[in-house]
Amino acid sequence: MRTLFHIPLSPFARRTRLALAHKGLTAELRDVRAHPELFEESRRLSPLKTIPVLVEEDGRILGDSTAISHYLDRAYPSAPPLWPTGPEDAVAIFEVASLVDVALNGTIDLGVRYYALHTAEAWPTVKGEAMDRVQRALDALAHRVAALSRPTIARSGWSAADMWLFTAEHWFSTLPQRVSTFAPASQAVSLGWRLPPELTRWADQHRDRPDVRALG
Repeated sequence: MRTLFHIPLSPFARRTRLALAHKGLTAELRDVRAHPELFEESRRLSPLKTIPVLVEEDGRILGDSTAISHYLDRAYPSAPPLWPTGPEDAVAIFEVASLVDVALNGTIDLGVRYYALHTAEAWPTVKGEAMDRVQRALDALAHRVAALSRPTIARSGWSAADMWLFTAEHWFSTLPQRVSTFAPASQAVSLGWRLPPELTRWADQHRDRPDVRALG
């Protein structure tokens, strides 16, 4: 049985689940947040020590959501592609995916991984530079989707770029709701980023997709 070690609300895990669904592949979900022993197992399996981790039926193991998505396109070429290959679509999808990761990684690094350093003298400078990059990425994404004449990033339809952007919008938009129950959410919100409304309006078009609804 194919297995995915995941965290239910992680944008990286959620976009991997959407990628698997797009390929028509099923996986047993193992929640490492709910079961610490699964978290330790995932860390033994992948040297990256990040979530998600995919374990294929034949025992192949791969971490990192972007690497997993590119692997899936090569391992299952007869299924719908995650990353369209046409030059115009390629420019759009890779730009969007890169901007999404700038926004997510910048916020998670400062708000979660390195927040313990927030009392350091250099923190205001580091935070200012990092959050400027995050906000510029979010604003650029808003500009891109506002200019679209279709619901999806690529002309060919739903792709990895849409999955990356949709799950990022969900993560940013729901963080304030988790402030009272999840300390890292409070830390991430305190950084001062702003989610452009254009991104929420774009995401609203896709919330009733069966694969999106299956994320829970």
